[in-house]
Amino acid sequence: MIEIRRAADRAVTVMPGITTTHGFSSGAHYDPANLSFGRLIAHDVHVLAPGAGFDRHPHRGLEIVSWVLSGALRHDGVSARPVTVRHGTVQHLSAGSGVEHEERNGASDELRFVQMWLLADGPLDEPAYRTGAVDVPGARFDVVTGMARLAAAPFVHVYVADGTARVGAAELAAGDEARITDEAVDVAARGELLVWEMFRPISASA
Repeated sequence: MIEIRRAADRAVTVMPGITTTHGFSSGAHYDPANLSFGRLIAHDVHVLAPGAGFDRHPHRGLEIVSWVLSGALRHDGVSARPVTVRHGTVQHLSAGSGVEHEERNGASDELRFVQMWLLADGPLDEPAYRTGAVDVPGARFDVVTGMARLAAAPFVHVYVADGTARVGAAELAAGDEARITDEAVDVAARGELLVWEMFRPISASA
């Protein structure tokens, strides 16, 4: 089954210097029919003005993956020194048993990035942070350009980060998403797709 959700359907939160669109139920935009898809519980696009950001805050039991669309994302609290990532580099924070961090616009231009939260699967270990790779047990993250065939999996989430795409028979524009369950699908990206394949349900110990 393929469910298409359009960019216009995403809820919007506006704060000083920050505009966020939400793929799932979030904060004041509570929607009991849209709490998650597989282990994916948040899929937000943040637009931050120069100097804006999210002050230090805690997380626990989450796999947090960020992909910068444009600008520079400065991340503090996860390593000995602040880390800045730009388009083309993925960032993965495994919050584990608990971590505090801060995220800010690290340049003088507008920052746009996608942040995705998955529920941790298994015991909550010490927090871990990495750039350039994503290591989430039971799930795989890919950035797809061009043509690809997505194998059948319990949950596959496709987001059009840039450009347009065809997913199965559906035409998608930037900001649209497809939620695919137990079905192999051909995709053709004229831009950039962010794809999550989730292979097993969350375990009872998570």
